[in-house]
Amino acid sequence: MVHEKMHWCLRIVLILAMGWGLSSPAYSQLPKVPDGPPVQIQFQIVHSFGAGGDGVAPGGGVVMDNKGNLYGITTGGGAYNYGSVYELSPAGSGEWTEAILHSFQDLDPSDGWNPIGLVIDDVGNLYGTTLFGGDGQYCPGDGCGTVFELSPGANGVWTESILYNFCSLPNCADGAGPRFAPTLGPGGSLYGVTDLTAFQLSPGSGGWNLNVLYTAVCKLFGCGFSSSLTLQGGDLYGEEDNGECCGLVYVLQPQQNGQWNQVVLYDFPGGQNGNTPQGGLTFHAGGLYGVTEAGGSNCVKQGGCGTVFELTRGSGNAINEQVLWSFGGDGGAQGINPGYNWVVFNKQGDLFGTTGLGGDGGNGVVYGMKPQQNGTWKYAVLHAFDGADGVNPDGGLAIDSKGDLFGATGGGGQYGYGVAYELSPVKQAN
Repeated sequence: MVHEKMHWCLRIVLILAMGWGLSSPAYSQLPKVPDGPPVQIQFQIVHSFGAGGDGVAPGGGVVMDNKGNLYGITTGGGAYNYGSVYELSPAGSGEWTEAILHSFQDLDPSDGWNPIGLVIDDVGNLYGTTLFGGDGQYCPGDGCGTVFELSPGANGVWTESILYNFCSLPNCADGAGPRFAPTLGPGGSLYGVTDLTAFQLSPGSGGWNLNVLYTAVCKLFGCGFSSSLTLQGGDLYGEEDNGECCGLVYVLQPQQNGQWNQVVLYDFPGGQNGNTPQGGLTFHAGGLYGVTEAGGSNCVKQGGCGTVFELTRGSGNAINEQVLWSFGGDGGAQGINPGYNWVVFNKQGDLFGTTGLGGDGGNGVVYGMKPQQNGTWKYAVLHAFDGADGVNPDGGLAIDSKGDLFGATGGGGQYGYGVAYELSPVKQAN
């Protein structure tokens, strides 16, 4: 089917993610980067996707509720082969149980398909976006995407509600094809981006109302938003491919007249400074952290293998960049191309993330970085995927109360369609 062909082509080029600030206490529970032999990292496959009726190709990482259950999306599979939302629940003795909460379908014109990612609120409701589907009346094709909610009910039954259909305004002025999961804001509002618009979706007495905050001005092909939005101090931070060279980091600031103004914080020059920022931004200790897909100074291939960067405010309005790590060392064994995989911190200031490629088997890694007193960072590969345990880790990491890390890969595993995994720090005797 045409839908399926479009779905799988887009799955290859879209690795989705959410960017978050560090106000959540969950980030303080990440395991520390190992200093030496006293600590090992134990890897476990929580679930292999792709059995009959299961979802395939999970994307956008995972989120966790206060009971330790994991939630995520698959971009394909499910009952109708248009993607699913799943729950993984710990069953004791290291075992986990999967439940499909919703299977997307294009048979229902109001439903979306090809989900992107999820966010969870304090009472357990899930919110997400779909790249296609919905019934926006001005959409020229197979649906221009949706924002949806899944709410838990009695006996484990979840109910889906479509909160918004994109291309509901003439000339699709509200945007089309949301590329990332939404971000939760005060009062239950959701913030997100489409191809060219940044939006706020707010609950009201008559339903949900969408407000377009900003529309990207594109002069060249390839321009558009390249990350989710990070809410900090009432402002929204994100990344954009400006279609010219190397991408930029921006902030959207509310004005007294109700409009929002975009201010470019840093325009990447490329080369050693990094190229193509994407995935999302993380605040920590006065700095703004993220990754670039390309660029850097330590690469095995032309164009660069990507970087981890920090932006800090200097004198006046100056924004200074520091490249904390350039991927590609040891012939790529330390990971290359972090893609749409954002970074997180623990309370000790250690940084964690994933790369979509590289490692000993070339299938991606989970890495950690520790700041040193001389201003440099120590880098460690915590796990290199070998194909049988996953290919292409996708999105960011979730953390339970013990400090264990959880994530997902877009491929590999028992059936070849991706896994959910756990990384646990194991202390050994000296």
